[in-house]
Amino acid sequence: MSRRVASVVLILFSLFIPQPGHARESGVWIGAESQIFIDDSLVSAKSGMERHTHPCTKPPRPVLGPEMNWERDGDDQRVYVYGTVLRDPETGAFRMWYNRLSGVLYATSEDGLRWNRPRLNLAEFQGTRENNCVLTSLHSPSVVYNPDAAPKERYAMLGYKGGNERGYRAAYSEDGLHWHLYLKNPVLPSGDTCTLMYDPKSGAYLAFHKRNVKWRGHERRTVYLAESRDMQAWSKPLLVMAPDEIDDAQIEKEGGRFGQFYNMSAFPYGDQYLGFVTLFHFTGPPERKGPLQSNDDGPIDVQLVHSRDGRSWERCEDRTPVIPNGPYAYDAGCILGVANGVVATGDEIWTYYTAITTTHGGFVPEKRITIGLAKWRLDGFVSLDAGEETGTVRTVPLNFEGNRLYVNVATEHLTAAVLDASGMPLDGYTHADCDKIQSDSVRHTLTWKNHNTLPVGRPLRLEFQMKKGQLYSFKVVSAL
Repeated sequence: MSRRVASVVLILFSLFIPQPGHARESGVWIGAESQIFIDDSLVSAKSGMERHTHPCTKPPRPVLGPEMNWERDGDDQRVYVYGTVLRDPETGAFRMWYNRLSGVLYATSEDGLRWNRPRLNLAEFQGTRENNCVLTSLHSPSVVYNPDAAPKERYAMLGYKGGNERGYRAAYSEDGLHWHLYLKNPVLPSGDTCTLMYDPKSGAYLAFHKRNVKWRGHERRTVYLAESRDMQAWSKPLLVMAPDEIDDAQIEKEGGRFGQFYNMSAFPYGDQYLGFVTLFHFTGPPERKGPLQSNDDGPIDVQLVHSRDGRSWERCEDRTPVIPNGPYAYDAGCILGVANGVVATGDEIWTYYTAITTTHGGFVPEKRITIGLAKWRLDGFVSLDAGEETGTVRTVPLNFEGNRLYVNVATEHLTAAVLDASGMPLDGYTHADCDKIQSDSVRHTLTWKNHNTLPVGRPLRLEFQMKKGQLYSFKVVSAL
């Protein structure tokens, strides 16, 4: 085959590869972000490697509970983080928007573990302004920070209000504390949980919200998506996440009836998008009756989903819960909702969630609702794993501006080779030339006997070979 014909074949082949960025000639363009192995979009071949989803780790106690008078009502003790935790863009401090029924509350923290409730005197809630309430009459408040918006609208919020004006309502703020409802409200019908995402690639706000619909023979909670540029005019909501036959079969095997999705949190991550979806293992009405309980019972845990465009979503190959119930009592029954994003701290990724001691149909005082913390190693949601035998994964042709290759891996043996677009190894960049990695780090630097950096200016494939390990991600950055 001539070189010209081979190039045409490669270009045509690349058109059929789902791409996180735009194509440059015969390669897929990637930035300096981590490329996690959540799917095979950047993989042309792999053998001896299995993809596994990793559950989070948790502290033994919740990070925030119903401690203030306005967070408790007798035996009814609950605080939710359907909401948001962000790092302040200037100070790095943690900012949390959470809620107690229909009051949007605000807390701050320097380390993400110990939280303060500032007395803001901004909104009257349960008879007093001596509180940390920033807005009343909204449930499930989801906040995003948009650095490209007009200053007075840098922070946007979507939340749910019941009653005669039932629906999702939008608000804006300059500082995240002083909020104003938009003129047009409610902006979307139905309820009652939602999460808001800002997509920096398209400049759009995405509202993932719950709708009860007839799906595969049952009335179920499902997740719909609507899109807006200004938080006022929204696209027609479309179904993006609903339980499938695999969910129902597993739940029936457990003794339940069928699956439902309580809510879904979505966020940009690297060159793609990730999401946490809460799977309700619905068992029917509660067997025991008590105060302040739902008519629907069953446990709820959290699975990982992924997307390349933020609109079309896929389930993970391994559906192991990433936030399972337990082992501690505070979330042994339900994980009712997850904050609408993750925060990076050191070499870890954190997110916050609503933890419940009982299943969905539990009642007080057994039922206590607090805010938990889930942790993973950086990029540690999913890995490609190899055992005693050598596993291999090879990428599609890639274009990048950087020249230094890093891998996030825990292994007894990993090497990398650099190949041209046709798959031929480059001189000096073979597996035999590579300086072997035999340790656990989120930030290994790949080097070869005579090279510390990658060749630049043309599409390249990367090939990793590993024994006894977990390969989480790779990235290419510019060397200093």
